[in-house]
Amino acid sequence: MKYMDIYKNIVETSLSLARAKRVKRACVGIHYTMVEIERGGAGLAYTLLPEAKTCCEIGNELSFWKRPADVVIKGYLSNHPIEVSIGLATINAIFSNKKEFLKNATSVNVFSEIKLSSSDEILMIGYFEPLLKKLQGKVGKIWIIEKDQEEVNFKISDIKNKIKAAIITSSTLVNKTLHSILEKLEGIPEVLLMGPTTPLNPEIFKFTPITWLCGSVVKNSEHLFRLVCEGKGTPAFFKSGSLEKINLRIKK
Repeated sequence: MKYMDIYKNIVETSLSLARAKRVKRACVGIHYTMVEIERGGAGLAYTLLPEAKTCCEIGNELSFWKRPADVVIKGYLSNHPIEVSIGLATINAIFSNKKEFLKNATSVNVFSEIKLSSSDEILMIGYFEPLLKKLQGKVGKIWIIEKDQEEVNFKISDIKNKIKAAIITSSTLVNKTLHSILEKLEGIPEVLLMGPTTPLNPEIFKFTPITWLCGSVVKNSEHLFRLVCEGKGTPAFFKSGSLEKINLRIKK
């Protein structure tokens, strides 16, 4: 598949930046996983928690605190959901601490940069309730594909020519479905990868249909760590000021 290497590319790009760094602490919350790097940044990733088959899902020999960051990052390519989430959160911590990646970032609403009209149609892959409420009434139609839907009554190929912008949840990087989605979105004018799981490194996505990275940076790691431990989600993260939205245009 055309974009299948994207997960491997994310790891390879982050490894050189992670050398000589260690994980300070990690928490697997019910909604998000957080990793903080010693003398470095902090990052989040969506927590993928399938139903546990045993009480010992991960061996006692596998630990993350104080581990070399480059070793933990490699876990993103494993098949174990906890290793995947912690690996990606570590990658996001590394990327968000690199100033050169964020030099063209903006915290303004991305839809003030993307001009939408009342006749435009939007495709939303993943359910972004606050964003949905903001867009309703401002665009012609919003098509939604959500993981809990029993059935989707349309194909992306049938509506693609009508779509002005597609919004993809970055949790697709955790369940590793992003590559197959991107193949279906080629030709759509604006494609946004959105959510705290978004890796803030534009170079990785330069040769994909993605035009915007809509992620976040950690502003208060101590408070955010507590919120993640308490099972809170993005509304609490942003309301507390622990997390700040940030947008990066990908230059093609």
